[in-house]
Amino acid sequence: MVDLRLLRYFVVLAEELNFLRAANRLHMTQPPLSKQIMQLESDLETPLFIRGKRPLQLTHAGIELLAGARRLLAQADAVVDQAKLAGRGESGRLGISFVSGSLPQLLPRCIGAYRATHPKVRLNLREGVTATQREALLAREMDVGLMRPLAHDPGDLSTLRLISEPMMLALPEQHPLASAERVPIKALEAEPLILFDRKDSTYFYRIVAQMLDHAGITPAIAQEATQLYTVVALVSSGIGMAIVPASARHMRYPGVVFRHFDIKRVPLAVLELAWRENDTNPALHNFIDIAVAEAARYVDSSSS
Repeated sequence: MVDLRLLRYFVVLAEELNFLRAANRLHMTQPPLSKQIMQLESDLETPLFIRGKRPLQLTHAGIELLAGARRLLAQADAVVDQAKLAGRGESGRLGISFVSGSLPQLLPRCIGAYRATHPKVRLNLREGVTATQREALLAREMDVGLMRPLAHDPGDLSTLRLISEPMMLALPEQHPLASAERVPIKALEAEPLILFDRKDSTYFYRIVAQMLDHAGITPAIAQEATQLYTVVALVSSGIGMAIVPASARHMRYPGVVFRHFDIKRVPLAVLELAWRENDTNPALHNFIDIAVAEAARYVDSSSS
């Protein structure tokens, strides 16, 4: 194997064709440079320069080596640069999974800010409910997830709360309750409701079920759905109303209005960030920092 350091010395000397100028470029004295070139020629078992002429001249072997050495050194530099970028989390790949509730505002903010500061990181985005996100994270298919709190022990996952937002009522704008500033939850009695699916949307199903149960309401179920945007779309179609997190207000479906509930303690919907414990990927931790910052900005803008 040829020492890359010797190849660098050779390329500089081949460009200068003068030992003194080459040594100056390399920040060394002439005798050590001459010794290193002789070592390279010994390793290759062939002379690379025709000595005794001014300026120096490359031998046929030297001419052939020069082009290949330049390519090899450029590739070596690129590999080193890529490793440095990866070490700073500025290159590589990052898998980000997300629930639909993060789509209206928070996810675009996070992705936009991350891409602006880390353009060389390749992003793999995947939508999924919380349960499937957990499986993908533990299987190392994804690196980080924007998800709802898990109903059971997250296992080998670390979690961080990003935002907490109140549950609101989404209803058709022509409905009589749309004129109220705040809606008593008792007013939902006998109203057709679009509920979250119990199996695939466990988190929201549980929140809504507890709200209705606490108010003594047996829901008149018009439809069930898994994704938040599907629920709001069904409200837009006029088949019923739904209890949704406040971020759903940013889903621009026609004919849908959102009203706060007139109750003392409105349940809060939580959106968390989750990733594998002890994951040292710098790209991941850069994203976490950005997501936390963007979540804080989102909360500030929502409260103003």
